[in-house]
Amino acid sequence: MKMFQFRILLLVLSILLCQSFCPRAYAQEEAVRVGFFEFGDYMFRARSGQYQGLIFEFLQEISRTTGMRYKVVDCGNWTRSLEMLEHDQIDLLPCAFFTPERAEKMLFPNLPLANSFMTISVRDDDKRYTFEDYAALDGMRVGVVANTKNVPALEAFMLQHNVSLALVPYIDMQSMLQALRDKELDGVGITNLGKNNPFRVIAQFSPEPFYIAVNKRKPEILALLNAGLDKIMLRNPSYGQDLYGKYLSTNIAKLQVFTSEEQAFLHEARVITVAYDPTWAPLTYNHPETNEFSGIVADVFQKIQQMTGLKFKFIPMPQDRALSMLTVGEVDAICALTGGFIWDKKLQIRTTRPYLRTAAAQIRRRDDAEAPKHIALQRGYLLSAHVAENNPDKKISFHGTLAECLDALISKKADVAYSNIHTANYLIKNSRYTGLVISPIDSYENDLRIGISRQADARLFAVMDKSLQFLPIEQIDDLVLKHSVPNRETTLKEFIAQYPLGAFSALMVVSLIITVLLGVNLAIKSSSNRRIQMLLHRDTLTGLSNLYKFRQDCTQFLKSADADGHVLLFGDICQFKTINDQFGFSTGDQLLCAYAEILRDNVAENELCARISADMYVLLLRYDGWENLKARLHHMDEKLDIWRQQQEMPYRINTVYGAYTVNRAEGRDVQLMLDLANYARREAKRNSTFNVLLYDEHMRQEALLHQELNGRLETALKEGELVPWFQAKVDMRTGAIIGSEALVRWNHPVHGLLMPGSFIPLFERNGLVVDIDMHIFEQVCMIMQSWRLRNLPLRTVSCNFSRLHFDRPEFPRQLAEIAERYAIPHDLVEVEITESAIMKNPEAAWLRLIQLKQYGFKTAIDDFGSGYSSLGLVQMLNADVIKIDRSFVQRDLPGQRAQIVLGSIIRLALELEMAVICEGVETAEQAAILMRLGCFKAQGFYYATPEPENEFEARLAMQIA
Repeated sequence: MKMFQFRILLLVLSILLCQSFCPRAYAQEEAVRVGFFEFGDYMFRARSGQYQGLIFEFLQEISRTTGMRYKVVDCGNWTRSLEMLEHDQIDLLPCAFFTPERAEKMLFPNLPLANSFMTISVRDDDKRYTFEDYAALDGMRVGVVANTKNVPALEAFMLQHNVSLALVPYIDMQSMLQALRDKELDGVGITNLGKNNPFRVIAQFSPEPFYIAVNKRKPEILALLNAGLDKIMLRNPSYGQDLYGKYLSTNIAKLQVFTSEEQAFLHEARVITVAYDPTWAPLTYNHPETNEFSGIVADVFQKIQQMTGLKFKFIPMPQDRALSMLTVGEVDAICALTGGFIWDKKLQIRTTRPYLRTAAAQIRRRDDAEAPKHIALQRGYLLSAHVAENNPDKKISFHGTLAECLDALISKKADVAYSNIHTANYLIKNSRYTGLVISPIDSYENDLRIGISRQADARLFAVMDKSLQFLPIEQIDDLVLKHSVPNRETTLKEFIAQYPLGAFSALMVVSLIITVLLGVNLAIKSSSNRRIQMLLHRDTLTGLSNLYKFRQDCTQFLKSADADGHVLLFGDICQFKTINDQFGFSTGDQLLCAYAEILRDNVAENELCARISADMYVLLLRYDGWENLKARLHHMDEKLDIWRQQQEMPYRINTVYGAYTVNRAEGRDVQLMLDLANYARREAKRNSTFNVLLYDEHMRQEALLHQELNGRLETALKEGELVPWFQAKVDMRTGAIIGSEALVRWNHPVHGLLMPGSFIPLFERNGLVVDIDMHIFEQVCMIMQSWRLRNLPLRTVSCNFSRLHFDRPEFPRQLAEIAERYAIPHDLVEVEITESAIMKNPEAAWLRLIQLKQYGFKTAIDDFGSGYSSLGLVQMLNADVIKIDRSFVQRDLPGQRAQIVLGSIIRLALELEMAVICEGVETAEQAAILMRLGCFKAQGFYYATPEPENEFEARLAMQIA
């Protein structure tokens, strides 16, 4: 009995002990206090008394994601809100830009809400100032809210443009704006207020991210805020910028975008001659009744004419002739041109930003399953040039119009043609081309731009480009819908063309029995119309809608208020080709039909699905959260697996999808959203971790850059583009250099100097970072050999290595061989591994570090304090150096508690005979605190920035002198 009581007592004590040492989750007892002051569309109070704006919509999402409750505290103005945050009267301060000084007084989350920029705004009736006329700003009285980052931003603006502004400080924005209305000021320097800015913007500058700052006494709220922001941004990386666009998009009426020189051009401009291809309906064509220039592009030019007052003369001609005339200046512009910098350079023209995104399309015969050997292309288009260039093994024939290309397909003189999706869809509705089928392709860029002759006034290009920049996307979408081909009943003529034998038989019956013919003809016509309509809108194999019908229905649905809250999906069956090869096309067709039936069973009201080609499917589904979407797709995969087992197929069949969340406010058309979802699908297939991936706005550009860098790495290593820079480590007591850290830089021939953050993560994922690390290490050894031969002082150089090296048993030996090749003493080389990398595989890291020490190398734990800090880790690894992470020094150091913790770490490390170096030292105050705590070695911008070899050598030489 006593033993039982003793065990119960021991259990209770253990629980209490664990609770005392384990970190507790933040339990919110009181609502978080959010500071409020009127600040344009960022945050405002509606007449109903409700708080609205970007900030409060973001807070609602954070609250929904984390369960955080909040209440609003009216601070009156920005200056007062700063004081209330410092005096613990509020917990959160929205709309705060980061500065090192503020970081000492408040906490900043890991992620910003969005990016904004500064503006100088004037009264709408003040004609002294025009957009970007910087010389006219000299001597201008500009109001600015005190204690904001707008003050240094305006000072930097003055330096950049060599103007002098008289800055007048105000305690709050409302009184400053009233002073501008009362003509006490010439202008105001304010953060972009968006479409509800009551004044006219004449300058834009200083783009920067803004945050929700946190009371320094409330780190638990910071942790909650970070968790919420992480979840939101992982689910939708562009969430913040989407909200920014919703509330703070540019008000064109308040932004007179043309400079004084451009306005002078508009005032003096002659008639601008513009060439167009009349065969490119519905983009550009001649109206059948008036013979005037018509189409989507014609309406775009009408919008430009309304914005600028320019007068245009439109001349129809073949595209290849238009390009020749544009090059020599015989016409001023081509209205519809796909281009890029290579095309521009080759033709000596300028192309504007794109005004219409249009996918490329492949057209081929419906009954032709063989690989194409002969390609028909329209002359004069970049798409045609790219297709020809990419298919050197195929026969290419060029034609004057796309219709001629399609005729070549019908007559079997060619196997495939390429064009933009709009023109292809328009032409293929002709009954002559019912035997052809269209497939969108995304391997070619096909965005429409305006081409401007280099012989024309340079201001014409600037005016046209700016006009397109500020032409709302929703207006372009309206023009596309306006000119889309309407549904129509199939005519008797089209029926006869498609069914000649049936028509002939019907006519024979007419000639024999007229009365019977009428009934028979009406029955056949009605049945055939239904059949043709089905062929136009249905996939003949599965019975699902085809791409044309899906786009049509989806476009119509997106006009409704229910459209938001949906997601577009573009997917395929991963093992489809293998199944076709192994079991035959008949089994492949059965699989397609089975999956189509699964989709049909799982698509509800106000949802759509379609098969667009081969094993490709598209869906429009309700979106009620990422996890629910993944679960729904997983359920459909499970249904497919049940079918697979019934067919006794030996391996599991999976699908992969790319997703794009629908937001009507973005104004994107269905085809573009499908393109973006398809891009996400390809990314998901490349990364087998995902069976569905949400499109990221930056995904495409990042992928293109990564593809370019990946392809160039081998050349870059051979040609010495990747080089080490050196950042000095110093003794803070004397300023003497005691060593350095080698940091990789890429001198890219196109992108300039690239920082490691832009390429190391890519090569970390594909394993090529191992080659980069070893290349940089060998470069460092060569440089150190050069220093020794020139009698420069040799100090320890630390090199960073990926965690991948520590899984390689040969790694320590390879370092030793390289160092010996250049006669570098091993104790002058310090091998750095980050704390987070160690935690991936602590045992392997421990073993490699022991081997490195056996070879005589020094070892260092980098970024200590950044995430997984453990004194047990320090003891286990027995490294020579601990490098305190810069975030610990820059954000936490001024606090008394942080100093106590850091001082304990320093003393413990020194007692274990380990050196301590603090990274990120940027101020004299930080250096003084660290020395008081017993740390005398540092690395940071206060002492030296990373610098190339020659500049660091000069620093070493100065130390000798």
